[in-house]
Amino acid sequence: MILKHLKKQTASLHQETEQDNLAKYILDHSITTAQYKALLKQNYKAYATLDSLLKQHEKNIPVNLQHFADNKKVKDLELDLSQMEAVIPEITFDTSKTLSPAQILGMLYVVEGSMMGGLLIRKNLESCSNLDAIQKHHFFGKNPPEVLNRWKSFAAVVESQDYSETEMDAAVNGANYAFLIFKNTYEV
Repeated sequence: MILKHLKKQTASLHQETEQDNLAKYILDHSITTAQYKALLKQNYKAYATLDSLLKQHEKNIPVNLQHFADNKKVKDLELDLSQMEAVIPEITFDTSKTLSPAQILGMLYVVEGSMMGGLLIRKNLESCSNLDAIQKHHFFGKNPPEVLNRWKSFAAVVESQDYSETEMDAAVNGANYAFLIFKNTYEV
């Protein structure tokens, strides 16, 4: 129930965020190496910011969701950027922001859901002839069954609990905050 609520309440901002995403050039197979490098840097900034926020609020991460608050996506982006001999971007974020467990749930919803969208990108990468020189895509090269199983596991954990209206609102707030982090990095 909460996942449907999150999807509905964040749909507009989610769509807005995707408009500036360079991944659209993967979907139409026209992406250049420079655009791909920029896309990886943008994603690195967003995921590293979210990862840093989660680390800062580690004590507020619900026990059943701690497993999903890993830095694997950041590490994969670092591998991809290093492979392309790109400088790893520095990140800055508001260290004064306090996140509740429900807001963290919303942030994790965006992070985990983004990997589902990454499967569509993965499917189109091999059709991007400008990227043929790249041997392995760490971030966008995820194994589909693994991504699907992780999402199902996340959904099962989240949906196994009941949430108050206040918690659901806070989760939407956290999801919107995560989408804004992505939106701000994509607009640069």
